[in-house]
This record gives sequence, C-alpha cells and structure tokens, in this order.
Amino acid sequence: MTKHVLFGLTVVLLSGCASAPQYGPPEASGLIGVQPFPTAADVCQTIGENERTANLLDDDGRLIGCPLSEAGAIKDRIDEGGEVVEVEGDWVLITMPGR
Repeated sequence: MTKHVLFGLTVVLLSGCASAPQYGPPEASGLIGVQPFPTAADVCQTIGENERTANLLDDDGRLIGCPLSEAGAIKDRIDEGGEVVEVEGDWVLITMPGR
C-alpha cells in the first residue's frame, strides 16, 4: 500500500512540474502583451507597439508573441499562415496575416 501511495504522489508532483510555465510574461522580455491569441485559453499573445516592435507592425497584419518553450503553439501559428520574424527574450514574434 505504501509503495502505491508514494508512486501516486511522485506522479502528481512530477505532473505539477511539467505543467508549470517555463517563461515570463511578455513584459519581462520588453514586449507589451495585449490579449491572448487566438482565444483567452491560449499562451500566445497579441503584442502591442513599442520601440522593440514598431518596425515589425504594419496595417495588414497582427504581431503575435508565443513563448519560446511552446513549440506546439508556435507551429499552430505558422500553420495558420504566420511568419516568425524575431525572438525577444522568452518570446517568439510572429506576424499573422489579416486583422
């Protein structure tokens, strides 16, 4: 019985470690996080304009930031037509077509 409890506790503790974010907020990388993209449940963020991003923004698209450690989210944005344009700290910046 004790072995089962210890095994279960180990699994729970390791699961908690795996789900903890391995990145800081966009602001910690000098970016302005506006809102999650494409939905409130996603890790990517619409990125606002500042001195680091002004040359990356245009009227035809949207600038998105995804945590560098979130390869699946980055792939999803690329599959949706996004193009990786830069890395700032913990964040990959991606231009998305349309608004």
